[in-house]
Amino acid sequence: MIVACPKCGRKYSVPDEKLSEGARRLRCRNCSEVFTVEPVAAAPKESHEPEEETPAVRARRLARVLASDMVVYNKDLVETARREGNLPEVLSGEIERSWQLWKSRYPNESREMPEIFREAMNDILAGGRPAFDDWAPESQA
Repeated sequence: MIVACPKCGRKYSVPDEKLSEGARRLRCRNCSEVFTVEPVAAAPKESHEPEEETPAVRARRLARVLASDMVVYNKDLVETARREGNLPEVLSGEIERSWQLWKSRYPNESREMPEIFREAMNDILAGGRPAFDDWAPESQA
């Protein structure tokens, strides 16, 4: 814990264990002021148990990972296609492979919420542009 002398403002680092038994009196080495330091109440410990995630949350995460991978592994091609406005056509093969993988892991979401995949493509692959608003997977078109 960092404490400051109330008289001269000099700061000191006081180990938390020194305050574990309660308030302590300290003397400032700079101006000889004696002051009391109160322990700070410990913050509640965070639980390290993972929260329950819904399949839709996991599906969204995988879709975003797949879109990110396409950007990373096809950086120059993606940048050019973004400029030219033909991203869905240029990366159609990569997109279809990613869709098939995503669909195999989340078949219910692929039928009921394909917009999860589409949003990831718009947000990440298209850099926030609506390039995939009209996109439909070849296997469902």
